[in-house]
Amino acid sequence: MDKIEQTKKLILLGHSEGGIGVLMDLASELSGVNQFDIVKNIDLPDCVFSPELYSIRHFFDFEYDFESNVKLGVQFGVHHSNVKYLLYFHFLKKFGIEKERYISIKHPSSYIAPSAELGGALFLEPLSVISSYSKLGFGVSIKRSASVGHHVNLGDFVNINPRAVLSGYVNIGMGTEIGAGAVISNNVNIGSRTLIGAGSVVTRDIPDGVIAYGNPCKVVRENERWAKITY
Repeated sequence: MDKIEQTKKLILLGHSEGGIGVLMDLASELSGVNQFDIVKNIDLPDCVFSPELYSIRHFFDFEYDFESNVKLGVQFGVHHSNVKYLLYFHFLKKFGIEKERYISIKHPSSYIAPSAELGGALFLEPLSVISSYSKLGFGVSIKRSASVGHHVNLGDFVNINPRAVLSGYVNIGMGTEIGAGAVISNNVNIGSRTLIGAGSVVTRDIPDGVIAYGNPCKVVRENERWAKITY
């Protein structure tokens, strides 16, 4: 979080009250950040928090001066994979916000193996684990008490929800979400833009673009969250 050590301020792209609430607390705890500029790409109600612990300002994207605030770090104000994906390309194409502008937030109670390779814009919640020789893409979220096994590959914008367990040599494609408490067996490949339901036990490969759940995990239908996204 070196980009915000001195400014104590952070830009959040997009917003959900759940995502921003967790992110603000972690940023404040780790680096004393207490000011947040929330930049919205669509017209949604402003986030309201009680108690009001931080200084929060809301902007529409066309109102915000990214050039004047070029020294500020950037993170996503959401966690869902498809929304992160859309926000990234929206702000890249309209405002030139490159990957290098994003900062990572990693709680100190998490474990990251020395041999793990981490992409940018990582969001790592308390008590999460990233094991040896794992590779994480850009914009990955690992929620509290989730465990990523050794030699695991996570594509860009993957979201691993609380208490999910990924065994060794697992591959998960871009934009896929793993539900809370899911268990992924060794050597399983899960495609891109897929959703694995909470509590599922995945023992076989799962293809791209589907919703799958159960024990054993089975494909149920197309993942509608991604159906209309064309880039």
